[in-house]
Amino acid sequence: MTTLIDEAANVTTWVEACWLDDLKPGWGEAAWIDGQQIALLRFADDTLFAVTQKCPGTGAQVMSRGIMGSRNLDGELVKTIASPLHKEVYRLDTGECLNADDVDLLVYPVRVESARVMVGLG
Repeated sequence: MTTLIDEAANVTTWVEACWLDDLKPGWGEAAWIDGQQIALLRFADDTLFAVTQKCPGTGAQVMSRGIMGSRNLDGELVKTIASPLHKEVYRLDTGECLNADDVDLLVYPVRVESARVMVGLG
């Protein structure tokens, strides 16, 4: 199941995850939010993403340690993360796996309010 980042307007519950300054550009961190592990990713251009910490391919809680990057897909540069275990590559805007079937990554809407990172859960 994939949750689109663009659905942020429909979110009814926003939960504070951390301070923006707690996230280092180019690096992921795991957070315990509402009973689940969520990986928070901050790119060098300050783009933020929130995805499940659980790797869809293996079930291991490792996605915050994935390889952050981007791919050119049909002329559009799309931010991605590769699982640190089997290297499946996922679009961070949709969660779609680019090199395997039926292993999409659950993504969450994310925004910044007063220097705090907020994740949309409902």
